[in-house]
Amino acid sequence: MKREFIINIILLLFINFLIKPIYIFGIDAHIQNLVGTESYGLYFYYFNFVFLFQFINDPGIQNWNAQFVPKNRSIIGTHLGNVLQVKCLLAIAFIIVTCFFALIIGYADIQMMFFLCINMVLSSLFLLLRGAVAGLGYYKVDSLLSALDKLLMIIILGYLAFISPYSQQFHIKMLVYGQGLAYLLACVIATSFLYKKISFVFTSLTYHYFSKVIKWSAPYVLILIFMTSYNKLDGVMLGSMLDDNYYQAGVYASAYRFYDAANMVGYLFAALLLPMFAANISEMRVLKDLKNIGVRYTSVSALILVMSIFFYGQDILKFLYKDYQPEFYMTLRLLILSYFMIAVAYVFGSLLVAAGKVRNLNLLFGSGLILNIILNVFLIPKFQAIGAATATLITQIFVLIGQIFLSEKEIGVGISGKEIAQIATYATVILVGFYILEKILPFDWVYKLSLSILICLLLSFLFKMIDKREIFSLLKKD
Repeated sequence: MKREFIINIILLLFINFLIKPIYIFGIDAHIQNLVGTESYGLYFYYFNFVFLFQFINDPGIQNWNAQFVPKNRSIIGTHLGNVLQVKCLLAIAFIIVTCFFALIIGYADIQMMFFLCINMVLSSLFLLLRGAVAGLGYYKVDSLLSALDKLLMIIILGYLAFISPYSQQFHIKMLVYGQGLAYLLACVIATSFLYKKISFVFTSLTYHYFSKVIKWSAPYVLILIFMTSYNKLDGVMLGSMLDDNYYQAGVYASAYRFYDAANMVGYLFAALLLPMFAANISEMRVLKDLKNIGVRYTSVSALILVMSIFFYGQDILKFLYKDYQPEFYMTLRLLILSYFMIAVAYVFGSLLVAAGKVRNLNLLFGSGLILNIILNVFLIPKFQAIGAATATLITQIFVLIGQIFLSEKEIGVGISGKEIAQIATYATVILVGFYILEKILPFDWVYKLSLSILICLLLSFLFKMIDKREIFSLLKKD
Protein backbone atom coordinates (compact mmCIF):
# COMPACT_ATOMS: atom_id res chain seq x y z
CA MET A 1 0.00 0.00 0.00
CA LYS A 2 2.91 2.36 0.73
CA ARG A 3 4.31 1.64 -2.75
CA GLU A 4 0.89 2.27 -4.30
CA PHE A 5 0.64 5.62 -2.53
CA ILE A 6 4.09 6.78 -3.64
CA ILE A 7 3.46 5.82 -7.27
CA ASN A 8 0.17 7.64 -7.41
CA ILE A 9 1.23 10.71 -5.48
CA ILE A 10 4.13 11.24 -7.89
CA LEU A 11 1.77 10.77 -10.86
CA LEU A 12 -0.80 13.03 -9.23
CA LEU A 13 1.72 15.81 -8.50
CA PHE A 14 3.22 15.63 -11.99
CA ILE A 15 -0.18 15.96 -13.65
CA ASN A 16 -1.42 18.72 -11.40
CA PHE A 17 1.78 20.76 -11.41
CA LEU A 18 1.71 20.53 -15.19
CA ILE A 19 -1.93 21.50 -15.78
CA LYS A 20 -3.40 23.44 -12.86
CA PRO A 21 -0.82 26.26 -12.73
CA ILE A 22 -1.46 26.87 -16.43
CA TYR A 23 -5.15 27.37 -15.71
CA ILE A 24 -4.81 29.38 -12.51
CA PHE A 25 -1.99 31.70 -13.56
CA GLY A 26 -2.29 31.56 -17.33
CA ILE A 27 -6.07 31.66 -17.75
CA ASP A 28 -7.72 32.78 -14.50
CA ALA A 29 -5.22 35.57 -13.76
CA HIS A 30 -5.46 36.78 -17.37
CA ILE A 31 -9.23 36.95 -17.02
CA GLN A 32 -8.83 39.11 -13.90
CA ASN A 33 -6.63 41.46 -15.90
CA LEU A 34 -9.26 41.57 -18.66
CA VAL A 35 -12.22 42.37 -16.40
CA GLY A 36 -10.40 44.36 -13.67
CA THR A 37 -9.84 43.87 -9.93
CA GLU A 38 -13.29 45.17 -8.92
CA SER A 39 -15.21 43.00 -11.39
CA TYR A 40 -13.24 39.90 -10.41
CA GLY A 41 -13.73 40.85 -6.76
CA LEU A 42 -17.51 40.84 -7.38
CA TYR A 43 -17.26 37.31 -8.84
CA PHE A 44 -15.14 36.21 -5.85
CA TYR A 45 -17.73 37.71 -3.47
CA TYR A 46 -20.60 35.83 -5.21
CA PHE A 47 -18.64 32.58 -5.49
CA ASN A 48 -17.79 32.50 -1.80
CA PHE A 49 -21.40 33.22 -0.86
CA VAL A 50 -22.56 30.22 -2.92
CA PHE A 51 -19.89 28.06 -1.31
CA LEU A 52 -21.30 28.80 2.14
CA PHE A 53 -24.38 26.73 1.18
CA GLN A 54 -22.37 23.80 -0.16
CA PHE A 55 -23.37 21.72 2.86
CA ILE A 56 -26.88 21.42 1.34
CA ASN A 57 -25.50 20.26 -1.99
CA ASP A 58 -23.21 17.76 -0.28
CA PRO A 59 -24.09 17.13 3.38
CA GLY A 60 -21.02 14.97 3.96
CA ILE A 61 -21.87 12.44 1.24
CA GLN A 62 -18.55 12.84 -0.53
CA ASN A 63 -16.46 12.08 2.58
CA TRP A 64 -18.78 9.27 3.64
CA ASN A 65 -18.71 7.79 0.13
CA ALA A 66 -14.89 7.94 0.00
CA GLN A 67 -14.55 5.70 3.07
CA PHE A 68 -17.66 3.56 2.31
CA VAL A 69 -16.74 2.40 -1.22
CA PRO A 70 -13.36 0.75 -0.38
CA LYS A 71 -15.12 -1.34 2.30
CA ASN A 72 -18.19 -2.27 0.19
CA ARG A 73 -16.99 -2.76 -3.38
CA SER A 74 -19.36 -5.67 -4.02
CA ILE A 75 -22.45 -3.43 -3.89
CA ILE A 76 -21.00 -0.36 -5.59
CA GLY A 77 -23.46 -0.43 -8.54
CA THR A 78 -26.55 -0.23 -6.36
CA HIS A 79 -24.87 2.15 -3.95
CA LEU A 80 -23.92 4.69 -6.62
CA GLY A 81 -27.29 4.45 -8.34
CA ASN A 82 -29.06 5.37 -5.12
CA VAL A 83 -26.57 8.01 -4.03
CA LEU A 84 -26.81 9.80 -7.38
CA GLN A 85 -30.57 10.09 -6.95
CA VAL A 86 -30.05 11.57 -3.49
CA LYS A 87 -27.51 14.00 -4.93
CA CYS A 88 -30.03 15.15 -7.53
CA LEU A 89 -32.64 16.03 -4.90
CA LEU A 90 -30.06 17.80 -2.73
CA ALA A 91 -28.81 19.79 -5.73
CA ILE A 92 -32.30 21.14 -6.39
CA ALA A 93 -32.69 22.13 -2.74
CA PHE A 94 -29.22 23.74 -2.77
CA ILE A 95 -30.01 25.93 -5.79
CA ILE A 96 -33.40 27.03 -4.42
CA VAL A 97 -32.12 27.86 -0.93
CA THR A 98 -28.99 29.68 -2.14
CA CYS A 99 -30.83 31.85 -4.66
CA PHE A 100 -33.60 32.56 -2.13
CA PHE A 101 -31.15 33.87 0.48
CA ALA A 102 -29.28 35.81 -2.21
CA LEU A 103 -32.54 37.59 -3.07
CA ILE A 104 -33.33 38.26 0.59
CA ILE A 105 -29.86 39.68 1.33
CA GLY A 106 -29.90 41.81 -1.80
CA TYR A 107 -27.49 40.27 -4.30
CA ALA A 108 -28.21 42.02 -7.59
CA ASP A 109 -27.24 39.42 -10.19
CA ILE A 110 -29.33 36.32 -9.45
CA GLN A 111 -28.57 34.88 -12.90
CA MET A 112 -24.86 34.69 -12.10
CA MET A 113 -25.72 33.29 -8.67
CA PHE A 114 -27.83 30.55 -10.33
CA PHE A 115 -25.09 29.47 -12.73
CA LEU A 116 -22.51 29.49 -9.93
CA CYS A 117 -24.83 27.08 -8.09
CA ILE A 118 -24.96 24.85 -11.20
CA ASN A 119 -21.16 24.86 -11.34
CA MET A 120 -20.99 23.88 -7.68
CA VAL A 121 -23.39 20.98 -8.28
CA LEU A 122 -21.33 19.68 -11.22
CA SER A 123 -18.05 20.12 -9.34
CA SER A 124 -19.42 18.19 -6.36
CA LEU A 125 -20.72 15.43 -8.64
CA PHE A 126 -17.31 15.14 -10.30
CA LEU A 127 -15.62 14.74 -6.91
CA LEU A 128 -18.17 12.08 -5.91
CA LEU A 129 -17.48 10.13 -9.12
CA ARG A 130 -13.73 10.44 -8.56
CA GLY A 131 -14.21 9.16 -5.01
CA ALA A 132 -15.89 6.06 -6.43
CA VAL A 133 -13.04 5.54 -8.91
CA ALA A 134 -10.42 5.77 -6.13
CA GLY A 135 -12.53 3.65 -3.78
CA LEU A 136 -12.62 0.87 -6.37
CA GLY A 137 -8.82 0.87 -6.36
CA TYR A 138 -8.22 2.70 -9.67
CA TYR A 139 -5.82 5.16 -8.09
CA LYS A 140 -3.94 5.94 -11.31
CA VAL A 141 -7.17 6.74 -13.14
CA ASP A 142 -8.22 9.00 -10.26
CA SER A 143 -4.87 10.80 -10.49
CA LEU A 144 -5.48 11.36 -14.21
CA LEU A 145 -9.02 12.58 -13.56
CA SER A 146 -7.84 14.96 -10.83
CA ALA A 147 -6.76 17.60 -13.37
CA LEU A 148 -9.34 16.86 -16.06
CA ASP A 149 -11.70 19.70 -15.14
CA LYS A 150 -8.86 22.25 -15.23
CA LEU A 151 -7.55 20.88 -18.54
CA LEU A 152 -10.98 21.37 -20.07
CA MET A 153 -11.14 24.90 -18.63
CA ILE A 154 -7.78 25.71 -20.21
CA ILE A 155 -9.17 24.70 -23.60
CA ILE A 156 -12.58 26.38 -23.26
CA LEU A 157 -11.66 29.56 -21.39
CA GLY A 158 -8.31 29.84 -23.15
CA TYR A 159 -10.18 30.06 -26.45
CA LEU A 160 -12.68 32.60 -25.08
CA ALA A 161 -10.08 34.81 -23.36
CA PHE A 162 -7.26 34.72 -25.94
CA ILE A 163 -8.56 33.72 -29.37
CA SER A 164 -12.29 34.31 -29.73
CA PRO A 165 -13.83 37.60 -30.94
CA TYR A 166 -15.06 38.11 -27.34
CA SER A 167 -11.55 38.30 -25.87
CA GLN A 168 -11.47 42.12 -25.92
CA GLN A 169 -14.99 42.42 -24.45
CA PHE A 170 -14.66 39.58 -21.96
CA HIS A 171 -17.39 39.61 -19.32
CA ILE A 172 -16.98 37.91 -15.94
CA LYS A 173 -20.04 35.74 -16.67
CA MET A 174 -18.12 34.10 -19.51
CA LEU A 175 -15.79 32.70 -16.83
CA VAL A 176 -18.80 31.18 -15.03
CA TYR A 177 -20.24 29.65 -18.23
CA GLY A 178 -16.88 28.23 -19.34
CA GLN A 179 -16.29 26.62 -15.95
CA GLY A 180 -19.75 25.03 -16.06
CA LEU A 181 -19.16 23.48 -19.47
CA ALA A 182 -15.81 22.07 -18.32
CA TYR A 183 -17.35 20.50 -15.21
CA LEU A 184 -20.15 18.97 -17.28
CA LEU A 185 -17.72 17.34 -19.71
CA ALA A 186 -15.54 16.08 -16.83
CA CYS A 187 -18.59 14.43 -15.22
CA VAL A 188 -19.49 12.73 -18.52
CA ILE A 189 -15.96 11.31 -18.88
CA ALA A 190 -15.79 10.06 -15.26
CA THR A 191 -19.25 8.48 -15.56
CA SER A 192 -18.22 6.76 -18.81
CA PHE A 193 -15.24 5.15 -17.08
CA LEU A 194 -17.36 3.91 -14.17
CA TYR A 195 -20.03 2.63 -16.56
CA LYS A 196 -17.44 0.32 -18.12
CA LYS A 197 -16.31 -1.02 -14.75
CA ILE A 198 -19.57 -1.47 -12.82
CA SER A 199 -23.25 -2.03 -13.48
CA PHE A 200 -25.29 0.91 -12.22
CA VAL A 201 -28.52 -0.20 -10.56
CA PHE A 202 -31.21 2.48 -10.22
CA THR A 203 -34.06 1.50 -7.93
CA SER A 204 -36.94 3.70 -6.86
CA LEU A 205 -35.66 6.13 -4.27
CA THR A 206 -37.58 5.85 -1.03
CA TYR A 207 -37.81 8.27 1.86
CA HIS A 208 -36.35 5.54 4.09
CA TYR A 209 -33.18 5.23 2.00
CA PHE A 210 -32.88 8.99 1.56
CA SER A 211 -33.05 9.51 5.32
CA LYS A 212 -30.51 6.70 5.87
CA VAL A 213 -27.99 8.31 3.51
CA ILE A 214 -28.41 11.65 5.24
CA LYS A 215 -28.01 9.92 8.61
CA TRP A 216 -24.90 8.02 7.49
CA SER A 217 -23.27 11.13 6.07
CA ALA A 218 -24.49 13.48 8.83
CA PRO A 219 -21.31 13.18 10.96
CA TYR A 220 -19.37 14.58 8.00
CA VAL A 221 -21.67 17.50 7.17
CA LEU A 222 -20.48 19.64 10.07
CA ILE A 223 -16.90 19.16 8.91
CA LEU A 224 -17.92 20.52 5.53
CA ILE A 225 -19.89 23.43 6.99
CA PHE A 226 -17.11 24.51 9.33
CA MET A 227 -14.25 24.11 6.83
CA THR A 228 -16.22 25.83 4.06
CA SER A 229 -17.19 28.69 6.34
CA TYR A 230 -13.79 29.62 7.70
CA ASN A 231 -12.21 29.23 4.25
CA LYS A 232 -14.85 31.23 2.36
CA LEU A 233 -16.16 33.74 4.87
CA ASP A 234 -13.15 35.99 4.30
CA GLY A 235 -14.23 36.90 0.77
CA VAL A 236 -17.87 37.40 1.80
CA MET A 237 -16.95 39.55 4.82
CA LEU A 238 -14.55 41.69 2.78
CA GLY A 239 -17.30 42.33 0.22
CA SER A 240 -19.98 43.10 2.80
CA MET A 241 -18.00 44.99 5.49
CA LEU A 242 -16.10 47.36 3.18
CA ASP A 243 -17.69 49.96 0.91
CA ASP A 244 -15.00 49.96 -1.80
CA ASN A 245 -16.79 48.49 -4.85
CA TYR A 246 -15.33 45.04 -3.98
CA TYR A 247 -11.72 46.22 -4.52
CA GLN A 248 -10.33 44.59 -1.34
CA ALA A 249 -12.18 41.39 -2.22
CA GLY A 250 -10.35 41.55 -5.55
CA VAL A 251 -7.02 42.11 -3.78
CA TYR A 252 -7.69 39.12 -1.56
CA ALA A 253 -8.72 37.06 -4.62
CA SER A 254 -5.40 37.94 -6.31
CA ALA A 255 -3.47 36.43 -3.41
CA TYR A 256 -6.03 33.71 -2.69
CA ARG A 257 -5.46 32.36 -6.21
CA PHE A 258 -2.03 31.10 -5.08
CA TYR A 259 -3.44 29.71 -1.83
CA ASP A 260 -6.22 27.98 -3.76
CA ALA A 261 -3.79 26.55 -6.32
CA ALA A 262 -1.55 25.20 -3.58
CA ASN A 263 -4.53 23.94 -1.63
CA MET A 264 -5.52 21.79 -4.58
CA VAL A 265 -2.30 19.83 -4.13
CA GLY A 266 -2.97 19.40 -0.42
CA TYR A 267 -6.51 18.31 -1.14
CA LEU A 268 -5.28 15.80 -3.74
CA PHE A 269 -2.99 14.25 -1.12
CA ALA A 270 -6.00 13.95 1.17
CA ALA A 271 -8.25 12.55 -1.56
CA LEU A 272 -5.68 9.85 -2.29
CA LEU A 273 -4.91 9.12 1.36
CA LEU A 274 -8.53 8.86 2.53
CA PRO A 275 -9.49 5.63 0.69
CA MET A 276 -6.09 4.10 1.52
CA PHE A 277 -6.49 4.93 5.21
CA ALA A 278 -10.05 3.56 5.12
CA ALA A 279 -9.01 0.31 3.44
CA ASN A 280 -6.28 -0.31 6.08
CA ILE A 281 -7.82 1.25 9.15
CA SER A 282 -7.02 -1.77 11.34
CA GLU A 283 -3.38 -2.01 10.20
CA MET A 284 -1.45 0.34 12.48
CA ARG A 285 1.86 -0.18 10.66
CA VAL A 286 0.32 0.74 7.31
CA LEU A 287 -1.40 3.79 8.79
CA LYS A 288 1.86 5.06 10.27
CA ASP A 289 3.73 4.46 7.01
CA LEU A 290 1.12 6.35 4.99
CA LYS A 291 1.03 9.17 7.55
CA ASN A 292 4.83 9.48 7.58
CA ILE A 293 5.06 9.65 3.80
CA GLY A 294 2.10 12.02 3.59
CA VAL A 295 3.58 14.46 6.12
CA ARG A 296 7.03 14.41 4.54
CA TYR A 297 5.87 14.81 0.94
CA THR A 298 3.33 17.53 1.76
CA SER A 299 5.95 19.37 3.81
CA VAL A 300 8.45 19.34 0.94
CA SER A 301 5.98 20.69 -1.62
CA ALA A 302 4.52 23.24 0.82
CA LEU A 303 7.87 24.53 2.10
CA ILE A 304 9.27 25.00 -1.39
CA LEU A 305 6.16 26.95 -2.30
CA VAL A 306 6.36 29.08 0.86
CA MET A 307 10.01 29.97 0.19
CA SER A 308 9.30 30.73 -3.47
CA ILE A 309 6.58 33.20 -2.50
CA PHE A 310 8.57 34.83 0.29
CA PHE A 311 11.57 35.51 -1.93
CA TYR A 312 10.00 35.96 -5.37
CA GLY A 313 6.30 36.58 -4.71
CA GLN A 314 6.57 40.28 -5.53
CA ASP A 315 8.16 39.55 -8.91
CA ILE A 316 5.51 36.94 -9.68
CA LEU A 317 2.64 39.26 -8.76
CA LYS A 318 4.04 42.13 -10.84
CA PHE A 319 4.34 39.75 -13.78
CA LEU A 320 0.78 38.45 -13.40
CA TYR A 321 -1.23 41.57 -12.53
CA LYS A 322 -1.11 44.85 -14.40
CA ASP A 323 -2.70 46.70 -11.44
CA TYR A 324 -0.34 45.26 -8.79
CA GLN A 325 -0.15 47.02 -5.41
CA PRO A 326 2.11 46.20 -2.39
CA GLU A 327 -0.91 44.96 -0.39
CA PHE A 328 -1.22 42.09 -2.89
CA TYR A 329 2.17 40.79 -1.71
CA MET A 330 1.58 41.15 2.03
CA THR A 331 -1.74 39.32 1.71
CA LEU A 332 -0.11 36.57 -0.33
CA ARG A 333 2.70 35.97 2.18
CA LEU A 334 0.22 35.44 5.00
CA LEU A 335 -2.00 33.16 2.95
CA ILE A 336 0.85 31.00 1.70
CA LEU A 337 1.99 30.43 5.31
CA SER A 338 -1.58 29.34 6.01
CA TYR A 339 -1.31 26.84 3.18
CA PHE A 340 1.60 25.05 4.89
CA MET A 341 -0.58 24.53 7.96
CA ILE A 342 -3.55 23.22 6.02
CA ALA A 343 -1.39 20.95 3.82
CA VAL A 344 -0.05 19.06 6.84
CA ALA A 345 -3.47 19.13 8.53
CA TYR A 346 -5.00 17.37 5.51
CA VAL A 347 -3.01 14.22 6.35
CA PHE A 348 -4.32 14.00 9.91
CA GLY A 349 -7.83 15.12 8.97
CA SER A 350 -8.06 12.37 6.34
CA LEU A 351 -6.97 9.78 8.92
CA LEU A 352 -9.59 10.94 11.42
CA VAL A 353 -12.35 10.89 8.78
CA ALA A 354 -11.30 7.43 7.53
CA ALA A 355 -11.45 6.12 11.10
CA GLY A 356 -14.87 7.72 11.66
CA LYS A 357 -13.49 9.87 14.49
CA VAL A 358 -15.43 12.98 13.52
CA ARG A 359 -17.20 14.12 16.70
CA ASN A 360 -14.24 15.94 18.22
CA LEU A 361 -13.06 16.93 14.75
CA ASN A 362 -16.37 18.78 14.33
CA LEU A 363 -15.85 20.52 17.66
CA LEU A 364 -12.37 21.57 16.56
CA PHE A 365 -13.60 22.98 13.24
CA GLY A 366 -16.48 24.72 15.00
CA SER A 367 -14.01 26.39 17.34
CA GLY A 368 -11.89 27.37 14.35
CA LEU A 369 -14.91 28.97 12.68
CA ILE A 370 -15.74 31.03 15.78
CA LEU A 371 -12.12 32.13 16.08
CA ASN A 372 -12.01 33.09 12.39
CA ILE A 373 -15.19 35.19 12.57
CA ILE A 374 -14.02 37.04 15.69
CA LEU A 375 -10.63 37.77 14.13
CA ASN A 376 -12.18 38.97 10.86
CA VAL A 377 -14.60 41.30 12.66
CA PHE A 378 -11.68 42.99 14.42
CA LEU A 379 -9.05 42.86 11.65
CA ILE A 380 -10.92 43.53 8.38
CA PRO A 381 -12.10 47.13 9.15
CA LYS A 382 -8.55 48.20 10.04
CA PHE A 383 -6.30 46.04 7.86
CA GLN A 384 -8.73 45.01 5.06
CA ALA A 385 -7.42 42.13 2.88
CA ILE A 386 -4.24 41.83 4.98
CA GLY A 387 -6.42 41.51 8.09
CA ALA A 388 -8.48 38.71 6.52
CA ALA A 389 -5.28 36.86 5.59
CA THR A 390 -3.97 37.25 9.15
CA ALA A 391 -7.20 35.76 10.50
CA THR A 392 -6.80 32.81 8.13
CA LEU A 393 -3.22 32.14 9.28
CA ILE A 394 -4.08 32.19 12.99
CA THR A 395 -7.09 29.94 12.42
CA GLN A 396 -5.12 27.37 10.39
CA ILE A 397 -2.37 27.16 13.02
CA PHE A 398 -5.01 26.47 15.67
CA VAL A 399 -6.74 23.81 13.55
CA LEU A 400 -3.48 22.03 12.61
CA ILE A 401 -2.42 21.68 16.25
CA GLY A 402 -5.88 20.42 17.14
CA GLN A 403 -5.93 17.76 14.40
CA ILE A 404 -2.51 16.41 15.35
CA PHE A 405 -3.64 16.20 18.98
CA LEU A 406 -6.87 14.37 18.05
CA SER A 407 -5.11 11.92 15.74
CA GLU A 408 -2.66 10.99 18.50
CA LYS A 409 -5.35 10.75 21.17
CA GLU A 410 -8.04 8.85 19.24
CA ILE A 411 -6.04 6.71 16.79
CA GLY A 412 -2.54 6.58 18.22
CA VAL A 413 -0.95 8.15 15.13
CA GLY A 414 0.57 11.55 15.80
CA ILE A 415 3.77 13.34 14.87
CA SER A 416 7.03 12.66 16.67
CA GLY A 417 9.68 15.10 17.83
CA LYS A 418 12.05 13.50 15.32
CA GLU A 419 9.68 14.29 12.45
CA ILE A 420 9.25 17.88 13.63
CA ALA A 421 13.04 18.29 13.90
CA GLN A 422 13.51 16.82 10.41
CA ILE A 423 10.98 19.23 8.88
CA ALA A 424 12.37 22.22 10.82
CA THR A 425 15.95 21.41 9.77
CA TYR A 426 14.96 21.06 6.13
CA ALA A 427 12.98 24.33 6.29
CA THR A 428 15.94 26.19 7.78
CA VAL A 429 18.40 24.86 5.20
CA ILE A 430 16.23 25.73 2.19
CA LEU A 431 15.51 29.17 3.72
CA VAL A 432 19.26 29.84 3.81
CA GLY A 433 19.61 28.39 0.30
CA PHE A 434 16.90 30.64 -1.13
CA TYR A 435 18.41 33.69 0.60
CA ILE A 436 21.97 33.06 -0.65
CA LEU A 437 20.92 32.35 -4.23
CA GLU A 438 18.62 35.38 -4.31
CA LYS A 439 21.45 37.66 -3.08
CA ILE A 440 24.49 36.40 -4.99
CA LEU A 441 23.24 35.26 -8.40
CA PRO A 442 23.23 37.94 -11.13
CA PHE A 443 20.47 36.22 -13.12
CA ASP A 444 16.88 37.20 -13.77
CA TRP A 445 14.48 36.17 -10.97
CA VAL A 446 12.92 33.40 -13.08
CA TYR A 447 16.26 31.58 -13.37
CA LYS A 448 17.12 32.11 -9.71
CA LEU A 449 13.73 30.76 -8.66
CA SER A 450 14.04 27.71 -10.93
CA LEU A 451 17.53 26.90 -9.65
CA SER A 452 16.41 27.35 -6.02
CA ILE A 453 13.53 24.92 -6.48
CA LEU A 454 15.81 22.36 -8.13
CA ILE A 455 18.34 22.58 -5.29
CA CYS A 456 15.57 22.26 -2.70
CA LEU A 457 14.30 19.11 -4.38
CA LEU A 458 17.81 17.64 -4.29
CA LEU A 459 18.14 18.60 -0.63
CA SER A 460 14.87 16.80 0.12
CA PHE A 461 16.67 13.55 -0.76
CA LEU A 462 19.73 14.50 1.29
CA PHE A 463 17.56 15.15 4.37
CA LYS A 464 15.45 12.07 3.58
CA MET A 465 12.25 14.05 3.32
CA ILE A 466 11.90 12.03 0.14
CA ASP A 467 13.63 8.69 0.57
CA LYS A 468 15.37 7.36 -2.53
CA ARG A 469 14.78 3.81 -1.27
CA GLU A 470 11.05 4.45 -1.50
CA ILE A 471 11.48 5.66 -5.07
CA PHE A 472 13.64 2.67 -6.04
CA SER A 473 11.06 0.35 -4.52
CA LEU A 474 8.59 1.50 -7.17
CA LEU A 475 10.45 -0.71 -9.60
CA LYS A 476 9.98 -3.74 -7.40
CA LYS A 477 6.93 -5.73 -6.40
CA ASP A 478 5.33 -4.72 -3.11
